[in-house]
Amino acid sequence: MKHLAALASVFGVFAIPVTSYADSLTVATWGGSYTQKQRSVQMEPYTKKTGTVVRDAVYTGGLGQIRAMVEAKNTIWDVITLGSPETINACAEGAIVELDKSKLTHAADFPPGGITPCGIGSVGWSLVLAYNSKLTGEQPKTWADFWDLKKYPGKRALRRQPKATLEIALLADGVAREDVYKVMRTPAGIDRAFKKLDEIKSSIQWWEAGAQPSDWLSSGNVVMSTSFIGRILEARAEGAPLGYGWQDAFYTIDYWTIVSGGKNIERAYEFINFATSPEAQAAFSAIQPVAPVNGKSAGLLAPDRLPLMPVGKNLEQNVRYDEQFWNDNLETLNERFNAWLAKG
Repeated sequence: MKHLAALASVFGVFAIPVTSYADSLTVATWGGSYTQKQRSVQMEPYTKKTGTVVRDAVYTGGLGQIRAMVEAKNTIWDVITLGSPETINACAEGAIVELDKSKLTHAADFPPGGITPCGIGSVGWSLVLAYNSKLTGEQPKTWADFWDLKKYPGKRALRRQPKATLEIALLADGVAREDVYKVMRTPAGIDRAFKKLDEIKSSIQWWEAGAQPSDWLSSGNVVMSTSFIGRILEARAEGAPLGYGWQDAFYTIDYWTIVSGGKNIERAYEFINFATSPEAQAAFSAIQPVAPVNGKSAGLLAPDRLPLMPVGKNLEQNVRYDEQFWNDNLETLNERFNAWLAKG
């Protein structure tokens, strides 16, 4: 969902032939049509209101780009959208600024988890259970259905990583969504997840690129898959017979953050306050299949838009990623997961 087009060079920006850097702000997001949409409903309206020109840069994931700036004492980005784990790690390293909540105009409108010590929610998004409705007949609704090879014969697709995969296995084995990470914090729980994965291992096709699930589902290569919701909506718009469900989907938040060492801190707060307003977040969600995090935004969206994103009743059915668990355990579980895959 988040990587919608080929990314430009590490510090590439769209050319804006006006004003000097002293009168501008550089905001790094995911590039491609994603950034173009942000420009139309957030960056350009902010410029119109304040006179500050926003130059956009392409963030390619991870922390390498901002670490290089901060270590070289040459911070050329002011604001950056980071995923949840990157926000945690960059904050711990001091690569992004600890936010002064008294300067966050809309802080009271954000739910628990919508604001962290160094970030305020930009968008929410989910990984869902998707399926080819022509191949499945009766529509699968749960991860137990995903495991039911008799009722739903055919290949399944899961992302080639332990994150979400282990949680899904436990949900399929009957663990309640609110207990998933409690179970995963025990060696027996991790053993249980891998044992459950063994049951369908030979029927799993592993995806790595975000476009693969919708492509495989559309072609009939797989009957079910985990997928970013935006990819499924794009395929459906082109006529693919794809469906999806919100039950026990996996939800996370991307955050607006301020890069350490920047010279435009006050302007950075000003832009973030504009971009996190109910109106600005609703405007972006109206054209991009991501959810607003500001609690007042959903009421500004058209009713037919709400079923397409993790808000309200949809969000209530989701599992919220425990990013701290994965920060603490990713290396160990990656090693075990790769060893498990290698067994064939």
